[in-house]
Amino acid sequence: MSTALEAYFAARIYQEGRALRRTTLRHVHLADPPLAIAIWRLGGERFRAAAVAWGPLDGPFQLAVAGEPRNRDLYFAALQPLAADLCARIRRAAASRVARQRGSVTEEIPADALQIVVPNSATVSALGLLGRYLAYLSDRGGVAPDPALVEAGKHLRFYARNARVPGQSLLTALDQLVAGHWATLLSPFEQANLAALDAQIEPSPGMHPFEASAVAEASARIGPEPTEDIDRLTETLLAQFNAARGASTDPAITEPLAGPLREHYRGLTEPVWQLMSRVVTRERQLTAAPSVSRRFESDRAAFGRHVDWVVTQGGHYRTTDTPRQAAITLRRLEDTLARYEADRAVEDPALMIGYLLDGDAIRGTVASLTETKVVVNVNAVRRAVIALDSPDPVILPAGKRLWWTATAGGEPWEVKSVQPNGAGSRVVLMLTGRPAPERLPVAGEVITLSALHTGQRAFWLLPPENPPWTHRPAVLLPVPEPIDAGDFEQPPAPVDAAEAQDPGRYT
Repeated sequence: MSTALEAYFAARIYQEGRALRRTTLRHVHLADPPLAIAIWRLGGERFRAAAVAWGPLDGPFQLAVAGEPRNRDLYFAALQPLAADLCARIRRAAASRVARQRGSVTEEIPADALQIVVPNSATVSALGLLGRYLAYLSDRGGVAPDPALVEAGKHLRFYARNARVPGQSLLTALDQLVAGHWATLLSPFEQANLAALDAQIEPSPGMHPFEASAVAEASARIGPEPTEDIDRLTETLLAQFNAARGASTDPAITEPLAGPLREHYRGLTEPVWQLMSRVVTRERQLTAAPSVSRRFESDRAAFGRHVDWVVTQGGHYRTTDTPRQAAITLRRLEDTLARYEADRAVEDPALMIGYLLDGDAIRGTVASLTETKVVVNVNAVRRAVIALDSPDPVILPAGKRLWWTATAGGEPWEVKSVQPNGAGSRVVLMLTGRPAPERLPVAGEVITLSALHTGQRAFWLLPPENPPWTHRPAVLLPVPEPIDAGDFEQPPAPVDAAEAQDPGRYT
């Protein structure tokens, strides 16, 4: 984004006392309603969800609390309702299929896909770790884990990995959604707090955005990582729960004893649920950009391939990509990001402003439209030429290729010359393709051309099957132990930093 534009937004926000929309369209698909998930973890336990809340965002949530999440039996028993519900929702969403034509190929893709929204990017990572843990569970004492847990783990891992795709909507972190649609006075680090972002948009009456965000950040508890005060209270309730249950994992005993912990997490989750509902309702009011449906179609295709692989074929995913897979994935993500950024700016005039300020786009009035002939290979072909009068000075090299926003997926225009024209410039451009009527502007029309194009990227060759990767180890690494190998061990006793002995000065 242009530095000048960011400075403008900051000044306006400071003067007006609230955040400003940086877009005129919504560039992310939002289901009505999506499935929402909020997670709370114990401090230092990255693979353990102490509490998980889930449900459609337009209604109440279900809450799973393990009591002692470090106990395998209690943990799996608490997660089983979530796993079963998630698997059922995904299977239902993937059951109805529609035909999609791509060239000469017709494929069946789901008519819809289950969208999950979470409060922040940290929850996306937490779901990925939870999915990684559940997807690779091993037998314990000859007893296999519940198949729903393993299947749910594969689903969560897919959602978390797909969240890296720019513009995807299957797993939406609301802090990123809001930060992409609103200009605020918050730094990227501060934008990770959804409550602080929301306070900038709708501050309390009489409060400046700075003050409103500071109050929200200090008082709001979003998760998944607990703050120190939450962790201390949780540890006290957890100690009481463990002392009362002894070594029992019988639901008839543990369920009543987990009541205080359940109410503790319910009180933490209810404000988060209301916050997510308010954010989604507000963002859904914006009209969706035209490219949103195309991107969600890609999401549905990826969702369908995943369900076919996991549910129909019982497939597994690698824990780590091979070097070849990583290279292919990186290239695809880079291409997707470039097209996503182009889609946003071409469709949304507010987002094109930054490119105009940075000199990557020009806007002006078509002064004339003529036709000429040029030699391509050995043939003389027709080409359209326009003279564009820009009110601003333009500095562009001859030969620079620009795409008209109305045909950003088609042929580019090539800059032939730039000349002063009063306080602005006259830019002469030639279309590099056949001058069909749908590709040509009209004299007197105000148009925008930019270096952004939304067409398919150039074809690129895949790496060979066995590339000579220089960082491949000479000796294969040993097979790692199962991810849940230490579940039977007793958790270490907690250490209170306030009562720990001072080790003295480090020398």
